[in-house]
Amino acid sequence: FVRRNKVRRLIALLLLALLAPTGAWEWTDTMGGIGPASFQTNTLSMQEVRKMRVRDIKRRLSRTHGYAADELGRMLDKEDLIQALSFEEHKEREKETKELKRALTTRGIVVALVAVLVVLGWPLWEQLYAVGSVNFVVYTDRKRHEVKRCMELRSGLGAFGILLMAIVDGLQLWLSASVLLSWFTTSKYFFPIPSLPFRPAQFMGDQVAAGPLSKYGLNVGPMAVSWGFRFVNGQLESFTGRALSRAYQQQKKASRKQETPEERAARKAARKAAKKAAREDAERKRQSDQEAEEKRRKEEAEKATSNLFPSEDQAEKSNIEESRKAFQEQVETLNLDDLD
Repeated sequence: FVRRNKVRRLIALLLLALLAPTGAWEWTDTMGGIGPASFQTNTLSMQEVRKMRVRDIKRRLSRTHGYAADELGRMLDKEDLIQALSFEEHKEREKETKELKRALTTRGIVVALVAVLVVLGWPLWEQLYAVGSVNFVVYTDRKRHEVKRCMELRSGLGAFGILLMAIVDGLQLWLSASVLLSWFTTSKYFFPIPSLPFRPAQFMGDQVAAGPLSKYGLNVGPMAVSWGFRFVNGQLESFTGRALSRAYQQQKKASRKQETPEERAARKAARKAAKKAAREDAERKRQSDQEAEEKRRKEEAEKATSNLFPSEDQAEKSNIEESRKAFQEQVETLNLDDLD
């Protein structure tokens, strides 16, 4: 059942991705004369040109298409002006049509490649989504716990530090997304990354630095900005931790001032009992470790003693084995032909 749902999702994504190239082919058929015209252009048709006055035709030829005054002066008949303007408008329309066809074809190819990558790399995308969702849940739970802790301790500085850390994390995410997308496209909404080029050719001598290799380098601006964000985030974490610690100490002192002598005695007794229990646990653990170490040393000593000073049974077995080996050697060296 789960596999069937995955296949259905893949088919739906593929159909949605193929909508753009399908529209491109329908547009091509429309330009061929099939279907209603949906192509928007600023050029004029022959009928629109015929309805224009001579003065308007000349003005459009001179301002839009760059005709000089002497060229317009040689066109005495209105029909010549209409033919000239219609020809120029036709050329502009053809140019716009070619540009639009090229753009739609490029978009269709890109969408087809994206669809293929989505279908073939679906397990990878699922894994990335799972990892991203887990990281998002962990981050949100941590921030929720920090906010809850600030509310419990009533620490305004801690809440301010958490807000600043959230802003820095958002800026880091914006920077990472901008760097990743900058490999494929450009946009005015990207993070304003400073340009700090590092060109290795500068350190290879004057001849290499003056050659074509001097144009290639590495922009270390994103690295510097990312390092700055990490440093600021670490400082904010330290600031927030100190603020929460101070708030906890203040709250603890305030609670101690309000407690009664009986509560104070009970608290001290509980603390002493906890310390005694911890000492007893540590002593039991030390004794068990010591007994295990003594047992191990005893076993090693017995093993070494048995190897150096074998018992009577072991000595008898070793003698029998040696006599058997000597008898076999004598039988092998004996020549039976001599006995015959």
